[in-house]
Amino acid sequence: MAGKEMAGLTGLTFNSSSAYTVVQEIGRGGMGIVFLAEKDCEGVIDYVVLKTIRTLSDEHEASLKREANIATGLRHENIVKTYGLESIGVSDLPDEFRQEINSLSFDRAERREVRTVMPGRRLFNTKQHRRTPLRPALARPKEGDRKLYLMVMDYVEGTDLRTLHFAHLRRRLLVPCPLAAFAISRICRALSYAHQFLVHRDISPENILLNNQGVSKLSDFGIAVTGADALQQFAGKLTYMSPEQLARQPVDARSDIFSLGLVLYQVLTGISLHKAPSGLAFEEQLRYVQQRMAIEIPPPHQVREDIPEVLSNMTMRMLAKDLSVRYQRAEDCGNDLEMKYMYAEGFGPTNNSLAAYMTLFEEGFRSHSQDQLRQLKFLKNAEGKIELQRRVSSEEYTQYGREIITTQEGSPVYEAVLRPMTASTPPPIPVPPPIPG
Repeated sequence: MAGKEMAGLTGLTFNSSSAYTVVQEIGRGGMGIVFLAEKDCEGVIDYVVLKTIRTLSDEHEASLKREANIATGLRHENIVKTYGLESIGVSDLPDEFRQEINSLSFDRAERREVRTVMPGRRLFNTKQHRRTPLRPALARPKEGDRKLYLMVMDYVEGTDLRTLHFAHLRRRLLVPCPLAAFAISRICRALSYAHQFLVHRDISPENILLNNQGVSKLSDFGIAVTGADALQQFAGKLTYMSPEQLARQPVDARSDIFSLGLVLYQVLTGISLHKAPSGLAFEEQLRYVQQRMAIEIPPPHQVREDIPEVLSNMTMRMLAKDLSVRYQRAEDCGNDLEMKYMYAEGFGPTNNSLAAYMTLFEEGFRSHSQDQLRQLKFLKNAEGKIELQRRVSSEEYTQYGREIITTQEGSPVYEAVLRPMTASTPPPIPVPPPIPG
């Protein structure tokens, strides 16, 4: 009743009855293994992601909990929700898994590329999943037992930008420029919000998730840090590090913007600017990336002529090595992408547009509905026809672009552009005539 204080449950503490059952592994790296898990709370079933985190010391455990407390407080449409931490007694884990976890190295996590592939669209359907009988639940960790921590995050049913990008290259395609800019602009919104609290430090295509409704979400704040903790720490993936990270200098929001610029450049051109050849030791990888960082970056529109110069210029500003020239705030970068490019002429990409395009791509562009075409009207070419497919071939690149690609033998874009077709290479999707607008 209004105006009358009523007895309630305020201050009452109770233990949760939630139980987790691991469904399948969905990714791994030096920092841990990522699982899809079924969460059973009094018979109500949901799906979450569990990321294992092996702590190395009491100080690291305390740091992990501080970071988790910050991550759980982030609430934004374009950020994957973190729910908190769970723990398992290491002595209760199967021997084989315990050995595997112990073999992981935080040092290696900071030193090598980590591939985290979310389940592809339709690869795992929670609605069709049949529950298997549950194993006996593990007891809470015994006192004094070392713990394996698990970060509990929302399960995003969809794909990630890395998977989508490489799936395009395998079919000798690239994501259309407006949709690439749209996904990156949404991550700018996520960073604009998150930078009030922390620096992410691990921006990469696999950490940009795209759900089946076309919503872009930034994931994995596992090495995000705040304030003074951000100084002098070396973490992230070498390929997408900012110059400040490579030099182990203090980092701020502008470091994340540079990393996001590397992602945008890769999706627009197919070229990963700083990817080291495989098989190198860490110190060799580091030297290679530092050498690549010293080379002047060619503007994207000089690599492929189908990239609008205005979008190319914004990408280059994200990649400015001079911190005073680089975008100072993610919000400013997102605003420019929207106002100067995506919506400069009116209708532009939306969540529904990205969802419609991903469906068409997944189905090989074999059919389309009028509603899907309406969502993608901004893909009209100079003749006023909707061009869904952005092809990758030697002819689509400038002479300058082809020269760059020849230096990246073994890379996906090299294979797509310069490697002759082989029996083991998936054939390109047939390119139909442009669709009338």
